[in-house]
Amino acid sequence: MSFVDIKFAGLLSASLEKYEVKSSSGAYRANFRCPLCGDSAKSKSKTRGWFLESKKTDHLAYYCHNCGASMGFSNFLKIQDHNLYNMYLTEKYEKSLTRKTAKEEPKFENKTPEIAAKSEYLKTLKKISQLPHDHPAKQYVVRRKIPSNTHFRIYYAPKFKKWVNTFIPGKFETPIKMEEPRLILPFLDKEGKMFGVAARSFDPKSNLRYISIMLPGDYNKIFGMDRVNFGEPYKVVEGAIDSLFLENTVAMAGADGNSKGLEQTENATYIFDNEPRNIEIVKRISRLLNEGKSVCIWPNSIPFGDINEGIDMGYSADQITDVIEANSYRGLEGNLALTIWKRC
Repeated sequence: MSFVDIKFAGLLSASLEKYEVKSSSGAYRANFRCPLCGDSAKSKSKTRGWFLESKKTDHLAYYCHNCGASMGFSNFLKIQDHNLYNMYLTEKYEKSLTRKTAKEEPKFENKTPEIAAKSEYLKTLKKISQLPHDHPAKQYVVRRKIPSNTHFRIYYAPKFKKWVNTFIPGKFETPIKMEEPRLILPFLDKEGKMFGVAARSFDPKSNLRYISIMLPGDYNKIFGMDRVNFGEPYKVVEGAIDSLFLENTVAMAGADGNSKGLEQTENATYIFDNEPRNIEIVKRISRLLNEGKSVCIWPNSIPFGDINEGIDMGYSADQITDVIEANSYRGLEGNLALTIWKRC
């Protein structure tokens, strides 16, 4: 159960009108008047705000059936009572330290950045973490607010095509025409060996923003295999850069949203870009829901199209994670949410 969330929900309840715990055994549920919209000016008996315990995560989520507000408990608490919120963060932090001490660390966490990047093809490139702060590639990564603790996972190729030809001879014809620099996000296996790359153009007008290059062999275009722990809940996003903002996350890197190459998919939540008018994305979400997979259906209130855009707009990674966890569905419930979403 969400013991810390439930504890602070109880502390906050004194300031929430008509607060009533509906269920405390099993999944926690509490109902009250929504303080965000006022619930109803005509009827003081209306109570359409809810704290609901997620079946998948150790968190409460808030939802209002009147105004449609949807967010994680921590964000709701921050809005309502900043002092309680600070106490909540302290207690959550202390709990996390206790868990980390008691729990055996999974194998993927024991890898050092040096081991994770050990591939002969990458030795000739510099990591973004190694570039000076005034380097254009470094500035690009900083502008996109990519977390600094992931910069060792990204590389800079000043002559992208020439570099690719060193490990796939003849991939680009020689003499090379229209050479360009690119940001390199290597596909690494569990041992840290490179089996391909996603290469991002620095040119916003490029016709090919991303180029995926795979080494010979039967590989799946999954970014983050070297870091993910499939034994814990994990997320599957579309873009390699988006995956760098969230914990325990891989990217399908241009795949069509299937589960090929992933393990223990019962632990996975699939997160597509927030594009309800995109017919292909709608089809992929529908297929995954019919397969019993967990999929995030973005609420109508979310203004951003993808995770990096949300970060640029001022959302924190924790806030985006809370939104994802509060809006992840399976089966019939997910198909209903999908029907509403695609009509936006």
